[in-house]
Amino acid sequence: MKIGILIDEFAPGSAPKLTGQSIRGLKELGHTCEALVLVDNGMSERFPRVYNYHLSGVTIRYIFDELPSWLKRIDFKFPGFSFFSLHHILSFFFAPLVIKDKEYDIIVAYCQYSGFAAWGLKLFRKIPYLLLVWDPSTYTLKKIYTKTWLRFFYPILYIFACILDKLSSRGARALITSGKLHHQRFKKISGKPLEDLYPGCFHQKYFLPYSKRERSILTYDRWDIGNRPVIFLDLLKELGAGVKLKIGGFWHPEHIKDEFLLEVRKRGLQDRVDILGPLDEDRIIELCSKVMLHVHPIEEAFGMQTLEAAACGCCIIIPQNSGVTDLFVHGVHGFFPAKSNFGELLTYCRIILDNPKKAEEMGYKAWQVAATNTWAEYVQRLDHIVRKYS
Repeated sequence: MKIGILIDEFAPGSAPKLTGQSIRGLKELGHTCEALVLVDNGMSERFPRVYNYHLSGVTIRYIFDELPSWLKRIDFKFPGFSFFSLHHILSFFFAPLVIKDKEYDIIVAYCQYSGFAAWGLKLFRKIPYLLLVWDPSTYTLKKIYTKTWLRFFYPILYIFACILDKLSSRGARALITSGKLHHQRFKKISGKPLEDLYPGCFHQKYFLPYSKRERSILTYDRWDIGNRPVIFLDLLKELGAGVKLKIGGFWHPEHIKDEFLLEVRKRGLQDRVDILGPLDEDRIIELCSKVMLHVHPIEEAFGMQTLEAAACGCCIIIPQNSGVTDLFVHGVHGFFPAKSNFGELLTYCRIILDNPKKAEEMGYKAWQVAATNTWAEYVQRLDHIVRKYS
């Protein structure tokens, strides 16, 4: 079977990992598979170590590079949005100009914004598609953009978000989700069949005892306008001088990093905060194997970092209802506080950091669960879903 994994761009975060691991795995199962990317944003050149780990050897086809160059010049990002751009909408018309009739047996669109291109290819090129979607646009709008100047246009934007949710999924044979967080929303939005597909991890063969781990909190993510890490400075203040923070990941846009560093200096926490920058897979494994605790304080459709930390035997904290919590049990494998409940979050951090024996027991049990949720398991499940709807 010839399968296209369609994404809008290789944005910082999970996109290179999901795309690369999917394509490699499907090829090992005997499929012909390649990445279809709307635009080349140059991120792979800026962060080659992070991207090449997953995308080396993967065939990548940039759709807008096969179109006349003047089309690139009219592209622009909609004001106030992190990624939503004109090319997402135009791809409905332009992707069918590049891809031929039935050139692929099926397409798996790996983000909601790429649903426009997938829908166009279905209508004009008779190629069926599945839509892997993390968060509905209505949810993202409320979660992120009500914290920016766009909140003044919220009623109007909410209508457009509802339309985007319906249009992007309209032609899909099924929606692939990363957990049960949005199941009811997706049923109302599309009425399409729902298939759960939890991202995988690189499970580590050996478990490192907590006597050899640092009394530190690790967090890493794509830090952006809707996800600022100041809450970790509040945690450090309450937890006392013996606890340090290691914070990695991309900053988009860069001024968010500058604002965070300014706040670190204001609070006199320079000696307790390590800024690590973007992390490749080897660095993620190294860090998750050295610290006692991984904290992700934001509710997520899944939460890949949490599973990656568990795969290294690290204790985990993430808000309840995040997709990854479907795999674990609260109080057994980690702690899952209510969303935005700082008091609960602080309590659970103290339990883990002040009780190494209990922390080691929880980390070990989480490590065992992660062993059954590897990337190999992910690809097997993806293969089953693709065959089911082909």
